[in-house]
Amino acid sequence: MRRAPFLRLGETLRALGLPAVSPSYEALAREASDEVLVTDPSGRVSFTSPTFSRRWDLDRWALVGSDAFDWVVPEDRDAARARLLAACVMGAGPVDSEHRFVVRATGEVRWCRVRFSDARHVRGVGGVVWNARDITEDKRNVEALRHLAAHDPLTGLPNRRELFDGFRAALHAGDDTALLVLSLDGLKAVNDRHGHAVGDEVVCRIAERLTDVVGNVGGGGGRLHRLDGDEFAVLLRGAEPEVHRALPVLADRAVDAVREPLSVLGRTVAITASVGTAVLSVADAPADADEAGRQLFQQAGVAVTAAKSGGRDRWIPFSRSLLDSAHDRAELAADLRRALDADGEGLRVLYQPLVDLERSATVGFEALVRWDHPTRGSVPPSVFVAIAEESDTIIALGAFVLDTALAAAVDLQRSSGRDDLEISVNLSGHQLRRPGIVDDVAQALRRHGVEPSRLCLEVTESVAVADLSAAGNTLQQLRSLGVLIALDDFGTGYSSLSYLRRLPVDILKIDKSFVDDHADAVGAAVLSGIVTLSSALGLVTVAEGIETDQSHAVVRGAGCTWGQGYLFARPLALADARQHLAVEAQNSRDRSTTA
Repeated sequence: MRRAPFLRLGETLRALGLPAVSPSYEALAREASDEVLVTDPSGRVSFTSPTFSRRWDLDRWALVGSDAFDWVVPEDRDAARARLLAACVMGAGPVDSEHRFVVRATGEVRWCRVRFSDARHVRGVGGVVWNARDITEDKRNVEALRHLAAHDPLTGLPNRRELFDGFRAALHAGDDTALLVLSLDGLKAVNDRHGHAVGDEVVCRIAERLTDVVGNVGGGGGRLHRLDGDEFAVLLRGAEPEVHRALPVLADRAVDAVREPLSVLGRTVAITASVGTAVLSVADAPADADEAGRQLFQQAGVAVTAAKSGGRDRWIPFSRSLLDSAHDRAELAADLRRALDADGEGLRVLYQPLVDLERSATVGFEALVRWDHPTRGSVPPSVFVAIAEESDTIIALGAFVLDTALAAAVDLQRSSGRDDLEISVNLSGHQLRRPGIVDDVAQALRRHGVEPSRLCLEVTESVAVADLSAAGNTLQQLRSLGVLIALDDFGTGYSSLSYLRRLPVDILKIDKSFVDDHADAVGAAVLSGIVTLSSALGLVTVAEGIETDQSHAVVRGAGCTWGQGYLFARPLALADARQHLAVEAQNSRDRSTTA
């Protein structure tokens, strides 16, 4: 008669000098959810539970006498043995261990959590109990969450958190550091025009290019990070001379890499990058690593802003003068917001006449905003309008000018008895991209009772063409209200008439530079060509910057419809604009009487 395995096991254990577990413990272990082993303090196996053998498809009886630590990967073996021995110290209680082990059947490495409990003096057990559980999936899930927390989900690049961790590590190691921050110019326009699928692909392709650039620039041990939607960063670390050598090379190549057009999902996309850099010597760094990181990041950010303000598609290193300028601009931005919150206190709108060149008669006015700062005096529009655009105050500023200009239009029409006067108001790129701009204009027209055909909205050439499709759609909606659309500063941007057929434009305002070049035969020919072609498209042409009688004669001879410039009048306060119209009307009556 064959003997039961349990009886054969007892013989084996006695031969090995190992105690046997009792049938009652065998029954208890059979029901346990954990995988149970019992070993001596050295790790020799005296018992394995049925769950263990089923889980790993092993003969539980054949394992008796083997070393359980043979399954543990060599790198974790000493630590696991130490944890088991710690559990065997008198009064120690259970000790937990997490280590990797090798599945004998497949060679796969997995993680397990083991609780060692000294039961050598427990009747029916007589050894150290291993309560083991496979935690590989838990480990993978935790690692995935850790990776997600430290990496950008779109590109897989390390994120802002990893950047700051790297910076702290560099300071701790005594390294000097440099930071390059790169902002993609025009990514929002790509998303708006082509959709976010194209925008995301652009980001991924740019990330690949920049990764190659960083990898090919020696020195500084750079690593590319994605900070947010349109920003990347590279942290360089090492000795200061090495970092200083690598930084400008990296910045130049990064700008060049982004500039190259991309073919994405059947579309050609061209964007540029504004890059700012900053260097921090470990000797000059604040003692607090987080504060040092914020300082370096702020400096690089100031340089990025300067690169954008300077025309984009370039890199600028941080300097103290940039920081002073940034602080000054921040103060001006806050002052401008306060002025707007106080119903435009210190802001005033002037009105420059638009003149019919054939009749020498004023047909309308362009509204131009000015700012009299309480302590700085007159702030140039080129300064405060740019600050308004940077700080998004441009929306409130634009609304203020539109309201003021429409109220002035009503005043001028009533005082002059002319309901044909036009008022022109500039529309910024931020306003043009604002989803509610059409409703804002419609409500302003209704509020002031101005006929839509008496309002002309001026958009600069560069703003309109930067995102031709989106701008065209918005301008068409504005035009459907009945307002006129003017393309301002023509000649300063793309200088092409080809896109005019795609834009809902009524008026073309020719930049002053074309008027100034009238003495040059080529310049005069270009001016005449622009007027001829725009007239063929049914556009009214306005020559800007007419300051002399000679300029007046040239633009009139070229066929320009209207003109604007100091020859006729400088920008006027509302009362002076009324007087201008009154004098003009009186002169007209005098000429009629004389005739």
